[in-house]
Amino acid sequence: MTGAIRLGILYAIRHKAQTLVVAICIAATVGLPVAANLVLGHYEQQLTKRADSIPLVAGSKGSRFDLAFTVLYFREQPIESITMGLFNEIAADPNVTAVPVHLGFTAMKKPIVAVGLDYFDLRGLRPASGTLPLMLGDAVLGAQVAQKLGIETGGTLFSDQRELYDLSVPPPLKMRVVGVLAPTASADDHVVFTGIETAWVLEGEYHGHIDSESIDQSLVMARTADHVAVSPSMAEYNEITDENIASFHAHGDPNLLPITGVMIFPDDKKASTIIMARINNEGKFQAIDPGALVSELFEVVFRVKVVFDWLIALMAGVTVLLISLVSLLATRLRADELSTLARIGASRGYLAALVSMQLAISISFGVVFGLAAAYVAMFVLKDQIYTM
Repeated sequence: MTGAIRLGILYAIRHKAQTLVVAICIAATVGLPVAANLVLGHYEQQLTKRADSIPLVAGSKGSRFDLAFTVLYFREQPIESITMGLFNEIAADPNVTAVPVHLGFTAMKKPIVAVGLDYFDLRGLRPASGTLPLMLGDAVLGAQVAQKLGIETGGTLFSDQRELYDLSVPPPLKMRVVGVLAPTASADDHVVFTGIETAWVLEGEYHGHIDSESIDQSLVMARTADHVAVSPSMAEYNEITDENIASFHAHGDPNLLPITGVMIFPDDKKASTIIMARINNEGKFQAIDPGALVSELFEVVFRVKVVFDWLIALMAGVTVLLISLVSLLATRLRADELSTLARIGASRGYLAALVSMQLAISISFGVVFGLAAAYVAMFVLKDQIYTM
């Protein structure tokens, strides 16, 4: 039998094309379903874990899925913004903890997520270095963002310019990086966190003004006894410092300041039911249970997966037929060789083992390659849920 194994290996090496064709067919048949199940299982686990950690989400009426994935995964979707009035109304309930969330801006193409400070405590987020965003203009980086951008605590980060030629749009804001969060293997690793007030500076709802006596007089466009009009490029600060932070203030009703949504953390199931019913019954906004939404989503996914499984089974059947055909043709091509071995005393069992060995080597190589490719795909795709 040792001789049959050696001859089988030599034959597989000699006939590389035949071995490779069989191995690729086996790798595809094995690797695709394994990779699909690994990636789908990972996504289901991560989506469910994230949804269960944030009991309720409130926001504008419209698509439930857009609202959930915007607030939970910080993915900008076409949903209408709401105001702080809804947050204040929810926060007035003593049986829940509410966290405002503001999205829509980026820094070096990474999402800027403005949240209430309670979010970090409720999610168990702790800085690996530095502190949480405590002051206007502070930023804290998720672990993956800090690694990819190469920015550490004590550095600075500019928000991305939204409209290059619109002078009415606030300029990019230079933010102080006051901390880097410890890795969490969640969406929190892939964003830049700021305080909710910093988002209003980016929106232009919070303004800081310069002392008119300290600016370059060539930038003064008009002057009266009570007002000084300057070039739009000097109308607002693009950096918040200890010297000017006190000058930043909001215009208008604080209840009308914009946010994207509200995360709600009820004390118990009763409080969850009451606050959800109250918001939905009013009809102006909607409150959703992310856990139920994810379960609903994966029910649909697994229905579709049944069709995919049947296609894999069909592909496996075709692969078996192809390998059988290749093996039959290869055996016929080796007829003279096998006949010679039989004449010199090789038994039928030995000849069968010799023929099977070459096929077994190709199949083994294909299985190993298919499984390796599946785990590589899992490694590459596991974080795409946070960035795609």
